[in-house]
Amino acid sequence: MQVEINVQLLIQGISMLKGSIKKFMLITIYLLNTQNSVIAEEMIIGEETISNINFVFEAAPKDSVFTDGPTTHLAEKNTDIHIEALISWSQNSNIPGQIPGSHLPYLDVQAKVINEKTDEVLVVNLVPHINLSDGYHYARNIQLPGNTDDIFSVHFLIEPDEKSLSYHYDWKEAYGMPIINTTEFKYKNLNFLEISKKSRR
Repeated sequence: MQVEINVQLLIQGISMLKGSIKKFMLITIYLLNTQNSVIAEEMIIGEETISNINFVFEAAPKDSVFTDGPTTHLAEKNTDIHIEALISWSQNSNIPGQIPGSHLPYLDVQAKVINEKTDEVLVVNLVPHINLSDGYHYARNIQLPGNTDDIFSVHFLIEPDEKSLSYHYDWKEAYGMPIINTTEFKYKNLNFLEISKKSRR
């Protein structure tokens, strides 16, 4: 409520301006307010750091996802949660040619979702996505293997995509191959009921 009041007061003040400055300010306020409306609350599953790489695993509200490629995405109406892996260079990394905090591409990321009550299992490959809140990340719309109020474990498996990534001599000599060793993270006792009820719009 306070945000809405402040925006209205700001618009009233801007309305007193003239010309291109007024137009620029109104467009800016509109874009900020619109972007704020689509940034959804997310549930942190886990956060890890290995060497120069940060990993953040999240469950986010379902969304409509589009692609021009062969990958198919579960329709929003059939989705329980949008599961995500944000993998980036750490902020204190000092690797030539790489920006601290930037997305780490060319990884194979798999999520294994296990219903702790029934032992039902869902295995899904997380594919590259982009949005306004997280930027580039790996993700997938999923239907949970069971009821949304069940308790789940999630195992994330991260491997280098050696079919897509090639290494120059200087990188190989300085940092070796592959860019990341096969890594697995396991999380238990997860309840996705509340995040499954959330909406992005």
